[in-house]
Amino acid sequence: MHRRLAPLLSATILGMLVGCSALTDPVVCTLEARPSISVFVRDSLSNQPIASGATLILTDGSFVDSTVVPAGEPEWDPYPVTTPRSYERPGRYHVTVRRAGYSEWTRANVVVQRDECHVRTVTLTARLLPVATLN
Repeated sequence: MHRRLAPLLSATILGMLVGCSALTDPVVCTLEARPSISVFVRDSLSNQPIASGATLILTDGSFVDSTVVPAGEPEWDPYPVTTPRSYERPGRYHVTVRRAGYSEWTRANVVVQRDECHVRTVTLTARLLPVATLN
């Protein structure tokens, strides 16, 4: 009885291994750099994109990176904001968005992980509250 089971068991295991693409397909990485964090900036009341004039600050321990989107250039509004030195950098970030006329927006403990090739970009939406609505 054991002589009959051995070939059947071997064939079953071989079939599972052949069917598993992770064992046969090599990982192919692309050459582009990916941002660790990208942030869409929106007005919390109107939901309109307002990246123009916004400042994004990312901190992770002693690492600090920031970018300022030029004010008065609405063509930037619908796009996410990123910082230049945080590309392909995993970590645990504190994210801050500032824009004139709005209260500061923050998120703590935003974790960015790495996969086989790149970081897994974390995409956030900062919904900024106009200062006038706070009074």
